Amino acid sequence: MLIANPIKDFYEKILHERVLVLVSLDVDSLTACKILQSLFKCDHVQYTLVPVATKVDLKNAFDEHKEQYQHVIMLNCGGNIDVLDFLQPPEETVIYIADSHRPIDLVNFYCDQQVYVIMKHDDTEEMSAIPEYDALYHEDDEEPASDEESSEEQVAKRPRLDEEELKKRRRRREWEEKRKEILFDYEEFSYYGTSTAFLLFELAWKMSKDNNDLLWWGITGVTDQYQNKKIGRDKYVSSILDLQGHMSRLNHRYEDQDNTTSVNCMKINFEHDLNIAMYRHWSLFESLRHSICSATAFKLWTSNGMKRLHQFLAEMGIPLTQCKQTYNFMESGIREKLSGLMEESAQKFGLDNIKFQSFSAQCGFNHKVCASDVVFAVSSILEDFSSSEDANSYVNFVKALDSLAKISTKQLQSGIDQAKVQLTSMVSNVSTAIEIGQVISYGPFLYTFIKEGMRDYKNFGGAIFLNAFTHHLLHCYLRSLGKSKRDRAKNLPLVVCASHDTDNGVCIITGVPPLAEDSKKNLFGRAFTHAAERINSRIIDEYFDPCTITLKSEDRSKFLDALIAIMS
Repeated sequence: MLIANPIKDFYEKILHERVLVLVSLDVDSLTACKILQSLFKCDHVQYTLVPVATKVDLKNAFDEHKEQYQHVIMLNCGGNIDVLDFLQPPEETVIYIADSHRPIDLVNFYCDQQVYVIMKHDDTEEMSAIPEYDALYHEDDEEPASDEESSEEQVAKRPRLDEEELKKRRRRREWEEKRKEILFDYEEFSYYGTSTAFLLFELAWKMSKDNNDLLWWGITGVTDQYQNKKIGRDKYVSSILDLQGHMSRLNHRYEDQDNTTSVNCMKINFEHDLNIAMYRHWSLFESLRHSICSATAFKLWTSNGMKRLHQFLAEMGIPLTQCKQTYNFMESGIREKLSGLMEESAQKFGLDNIKFQSFSAQCGFNHKVCASDVVFAVSSILEDFSSSEDANSYVNFVKALDSLAKISTKQLQSGIDQAKVQLTSMVSNVSTAIEIGQVISYGPFLYTFIKEGMRDYKNFGGAIFLNAFTHHLLHCYLRSLGKSKRDRAKNLPLVVCASHDTDNGVCIITGVPPLAEDSKKNLFGRAFTHAAERINSRIIDEYFDPCTITLKSEDRSKFLDALIAIMS
C-alpha cells in the first residue's frame, strides 16, 4: 500500500518498537541508512542493521530475524519483488519499503495490509506509470476454468450456456488479454526513481529534524544515482535544485547563529564543478586520464589521444609539472583559475559536459570534498576485494558507514585512495578491451567477456564496479569506431560477462542501455529472466537491480543464444 502520510503512517508507528533495517549495498542505500540512524538516535528507537546484497541475502536475513521483529524497513531492496510471496512473513509483521528500483511490484503497491511503500506523491512521472487498480483486479464470482475442467467430458456435462453468459465470458477474456498487455508494458523496462536518501531527508525536514549532515547524505545519495548512470540529467537537475533550496534555508539558519556556531561545523556549497574524477585528491593529469568525458573525447587509449591531452593542457597554459602535481600542492593561482581555463579550452577540443552542477562540503580547515568524491570512496569500500581472504560484505558495510560519519574521517580518505586504484584498473581494462577488439556485435546487442587473466579481475565480481566499467567501455568503444559504424552501434546496448566465483563456476552478467537513448530505462532485466527460463537455467544470485545476474558459467553460451533470440 502506498503511504499517504510518511510521518503518521510510517515513522510514528515505529517510534516505540524494535525495528529491523535491511540495507542494500550501494551508496544511496547507505546514505539513507545514515539519515534513518540519525532520526532513530533522536527518538531513542531500537534497531538492528543487516546489509543484503541479493534477494537470497534478503530472504536469509528476514528468516533469521522475523521472530524477534514485527517491524521491518527495507532500504533499496524488496520494492520490485512481491515480498509477501517471497518472504512469507508472519501475519503480525509489518514491512515498510523505501526503494528507488522501478517498476515497483504492483502487489506491494496495492496490498492493503502488511506491506507499505514510501514514495514521492508529487512525482507525476512515476505515479502516472502505475496502472489503475480496476485494470488489474476484477471482482468476479466466476473463477476461470482449470485445465481439468476443460476436457471434453467436463464440457459435455456442463449445461448449455445462454447468450448473456457467453458475452460475460468473452468480456472476461478480453479483460484478461488487456491486463496482460498492461502488465507487459509496465514491467518491460527497469529504471530508477527518486533517491531513497533524498526521500528520507525530506521526511526529516517535515519533522523539523534536518541539519547539514542529513542534507549532505541526501546530496550524496542523489549524486550516486547520477554518477552511476541510474538517472538522467533532467531528473538529477530537478533533485539538486530542491536540495539547493534546503541548503539555502539551512545556511541561513546557521548564519543567524554565527556567533555560537563552531568552526568545525560542516559548510555546504552549491557550485558548477569540473566533471572529472577526484581531481582535488589526485593530480589534474591523472584525473583527466581516468574520467569518461576526457577519455572518450581524446581517445586516451591511443598514443594520439595522449598527445591531444598534452595539447589540451598546453592550451590552458598550465605547465606539465603543475598538471602532474597533486592538486593540493599546485600553485594557488592555478587552482583558482583552473575551472575557467578548462571550460574555455574544452570548447576547442570538443570536450562536452566538462562542468556540472554539484555540491561540495568543508569542515573546519580541512580540504574541500565534492559529493562525487564521496561516491567514489564509499563505492570502493563496499567492494573492497584487496584482502587475501574472501570479501566480507558485513565488514565492508560497517567501514563504508563509518566513512560517511564525517567528511574528514581517515576512512573516507582511505576510500578515495582505494577508488583511485580501482579506477586505474578499470581504465586499463577498458583500453585493453578496445585494443584487442574484445567488444563484439551479437546482432541486437554488443558483448564482451572479461577473462580471469585480466588485470584485477576480482574487481569485476562487484556489481557497482562492473556497472561503471560497462558504461565506461561503451562510451570509449563507440568513440573508437568510424562515423558510419558509430551511427549503427550507438543504438545497441552492451552486455558484459565476467568470472564471479571461479571455484563454483559462476559468472556475473550485466547490461546497459544504448547511448543513443536519453532515457535510462533498461530492458535487460526482463530479457535476462526470459533467457534463463528458456534454457532452464537457474539464476543463482538475483541482485535488486534485475539487469545484473549471476549464473553457472557452463550455461553462458546457451544463455547468450537465448538472449539473442529474444531481442532479435
